[in-house]
Amino acid sequence: MESKGRLLVVDDDRAIRKLLERIARRAGFEVDGAKDGIEALDMLDRADYDVALIDLMMPRLSGYELVQHIGTRPRRPVVIVATALTSSDVASVDDTLVRRVIRKPFDVHAVVAALTEAMRDLNAKGTLTIAEPPAKEPGEAETEAGESDGETDPLNVRPPC
Repeated sequence: MESKGRLLVVDDDRAIRKLLERIARRAGFEVDGAKDGIEALDMLDRADYDVALIDLMMPRLSGYELVQHIGTRPRRPVVIVATALTSSDVASVDDTLVRRVIRKPFDVHAVVAALTEAMRDLNAKGTLTIAEPPAKEPGEAETEAGESDGETDPLNVRPPC
């Protein structure tokens, strides 16, 4: 499967970060993870990302501060915030930079929908072409129902938060 886009997941909770990374990979995204805002800035210096999925409450450099830093960059990813904070706490984030807020505990479907919507918006602006999965070759066997690739379907995974 070709990548739908490049995603940076930033969350200090390792279990949540790994779950979000897995959900995004299963949805077709190329994914990197960062444990805090400092690590995320370093990664943003080294690579271009289409979307950044950011937790607001993190040590060293918070998600609030990370969003501000992203706003000063010439090449900015679309920002999606994942948080358990109240609406009034989220209101202080620059809404010209944040595309969407996903509430924790999050619904897996909402995460996939937010990522897909962000990529659709980027594609509409002509900055990215979303690739379709390759067509099956003649004679290629279909996967039988019940077969597994060894990974759990992300739609059946309960978030740890």
